[in-house]
Amino acid sequence: MRRRVALGAGLLALALPAGASAQAANPLRITSARVEAKGDNLQLSVQTAGTWSPTDLVAAGTRSLCLKLTGAGVEQVCVQAVGRRAVLIAPGSTEPIDAAVHRADQRSLQARFAPAQVGLEAGSTFGWQVVTAWDGATDQFPAGGTNEATAPQQRVVGCKAAGASYRTNGPRNHKVVALTFDDGPFSLTSKFYAVLEREHVPGTFFLIGQQVGGKRALLRRALRDGFALGDHSWNHANLAGDGAAAARQLASTKAAIKRATGYTPCLFRAPYGAVSAPLISEARSQGMNTIQWDVDPTDWSTPGTGAIYSRIVSQTRPGSIILMHDGGGPRGQTLAALPQVIHTLKARGYKFATVPDLLGLQPVFG
Repeated sequence: MRRRVALGAGLLALALPAGASAQAANPLRITSARVEAKGDNLQLSVQTAGTWSPTDLVAAGTRSLCLKLTGAGVEQVCVQAVGRRAVLIAPGSTEPIDAAVHRADQRSLQARFAPAQVGLEAGSTFGWQVVTAWDGATDQFPAGGTNEATAPQQRVVGCKAAGASYRTNGPRNHKVVALTFDDGPFSLTSKFYAVLEREHVPGTFFLIGQQVGGKRALLRRALRDGFALGDHSWNHANLAGDGAAAARQLASTKAAIKRATGYTPCLFRAPYGAVSAPLISEARSQGMNTIQWDVDPTDWSTPGTGAIYSRIVSQTRPGSIILMHDGGGPRGQTLAALPQVIHTLKARGYKFATVPDLLGLQPVFG
């Protein structure tokens, strides 16, 4: 018998019923599992009693962790390793589905994917159950039957510029801030994503157009994670002088992002913060608000992890747009500071939003 829970209204979270049948020796005994809507995607989260590695598992084999689906085009997807990386794959298939898979520790797994990846149409109802096996010991969640849920209705394909064309911060009346990252996609960008995924915090990434090519999977992962993407020029030139060259830089980058992801950005950030009235007007004519910041740790100068952390947390106030860099140079210090920044701001009562959400910009669905 199924229980119906609406995904669109929030998360689906359930605790393991007392007395559920599973052998204590089974490291894949499920302690919690949930499926929730994240923007236009579905997210599976599983916590197990013991530790395990993806290399231990074979799809639907004697050691396996699978999500069974009822009413979907794909009956189940299972965790498997490709090299040292965890993926989701349908048993019998040779190709994993397009999913962002993350492990915060050796007892957990989080996977985010578009409903279409498992043959679900927007708004369709489906049943789900997590099943595991470990050398004869099995477990399932929920223990009896399946839970019923509904796939998200629409896919976000962009946002609409609105309000003041030039913004450095959001509203000051609520403790909500936006974490933003410039100059990617770059070598450490996926690691920045992983921190934000683990902390359940959205980010806004301003992209260099000439670096977007070949990053389709990475950038689609950002959108699956509920992040926002923005235009940061084609090659990080100073565009304050405006003119035809600036217009081409903005338009080319915007087009590259759309080609790679299907998402049309409504945000532009000027390289070096070098803005002018004509440049702001040009960006707005191309459907983008110009977004700067009010918190700048000058992390681009690699002042040290401690300095980056202290500068951010000391400057942040309600509505802040916080500038950091995931590209353009060695960004290990910023990456190391990011979890500390998030933990401290959370402890101070701050919530996090993308820049479009912080500014109340309307999403575009498609």
